[in-house]
Amino acid sequence: MSVSTLYLENRDALILAVYRIVSCQQTAEDITQEAYLRLMQAIHSQSVDNPKSYLFQIGRNLALDHLRKQRVREPVKDNKNSDGTEADVDFLVSQLLSPDQQVAVQQELDDMLAALGEMTERRREILVLHKFHHWDYTRIAKHFGISESAIEKNMHKAMTHLLASRSNK
Repeated sequence: MSVSTLYLENRDALILAVYRIVSCQQTAEDITQEAYLRLMQAIHSQSVDNPKSYLFQIGRNLALDHLRKQRVREPVKDNKNSDGTEADVDFLVSQLLSPDQQVAVQQELDDMLAALGEMTERRREILVLHKFHHWDYTRIAKHFGISESAIEKNMHKAMTHLLASRSNK
């Protein structure tokens, strides 16, 4: 069975499993898509004995990572003394990361920006609207006057491109 067929047959069940962890439908769908992309990447780089179990484990791990990140972000959002400036973020990062880690994070950011620059303008806009402005596929489709299926395909290609550029480094 192909990875795509496995994914399509288990997509709804995986979304439900992830939703039970994150309690957000859109986030569950995003994590499910990310799990699929990571499974594809893993199958190309290593031997995966049970792809279905591996897919669900990736989804679970991504959902738990999402919750951890959310918990870390919340105290920063609630800080009444902070005006949310970039300097505040830089200060927090400098307190959390060693100089080597800061360089690695900056390099990863530069690589990500370069990968975004390689995308078509519309694909990049779709990715930004969805991932950073939290627009759902329906809203993005209406904005561009195209189908939700086209939005899904663009998101898939954008995420695949970002993951591929990340693994090529």
